[in-house]
Parts: sequence; C-alpha cells; structure tokens
Amino acid sequence: MSTDGLADETHGHIHSAGCEGMVIIVTAAHHSIWRHLYDSMHAAQKPKSKLKFVTLDKESNMSTQWRREEFLRICSKEELAEKAQDLKVTAPVKKSQETRYNLDPGSFFVNRFWGRRLDGVAINEALKIEHILEFKRSP
Repeated sequence: MSTDGLADETHGHIHSAGCEGMVIIVTAAHHSIWRHLYDSMHAAQKPKSKLKFVTLDKESNMSTQWRREEFLRICSKEELAEKAQDLKVTAPVKKSQETRYNLDPGSFFVNRFWGRRLDGVAINEALKIEHILEFKRSP
C-alpha cells in the first residue's frame, strides 16, 4: 500500500497479514503506525485539554485498568460490567473458545471482557469519559 498523495495526518492502519511469512513485518508496521498516531494525538493536545493519556508506555487488560483510581472515579467496575453486557451480542464465540463457553456462558463473557487487552486509553476526568483508542484483537 502506497501512502503517496495522502495528507501527512493520514495513515493506513495495518492489522492483518496475507501469509504466515508476513506476520512479523505486518505486526511491526502496525505497532510503528500505532505508536506514531498515539504520540501525535498526545502531542496535538491543546494546553488546556483535560484529556490524559494513561497507557503511553505499556498495555494492560480491562481488569488491571479498573484497579487504577482515575478509572474508578469515572465509573465503578460494576457499572462498566453492566454496560458491557451488550457486547456479548456483538462478539461471537470463536470455535476455539466453544468448550469454555459451553461450560458457563455467563462467566465466559465476563472473563473475556475483563481480559481484553488495551492498546491505548485516554481519559477526561472532568467529563467522566474514557476513550478506548484500540483493543488488541485477541483477549
């Protein structure tokens, strides 16, 4: 994919490889683009912005994030879990996960939700908004 002719602020988002031999290269390109986008969003903030980027250096899962005080001030883990119930419908069970799902469908979705790994998060405590910028593909 060529980026010739695209404006400087436009980036393709690479997220899959066509063959096994390209996986490492495509993953490295994805991470490079993601870091650039994230750094650009962070750098473009206006001085009075209330947006705080909280996962600049490392990624973590939903459960780990909700142990942090700034997340708990936005909403409790229970409130988020309640709102996340709608996600069950939009996230199909993969073939490789069917056995775990069949054992206990309710806890399967709860565990899958809290195990989702975040690539980037920004929060606005003043407005009580969390922006999940990207999830990893696999929980």
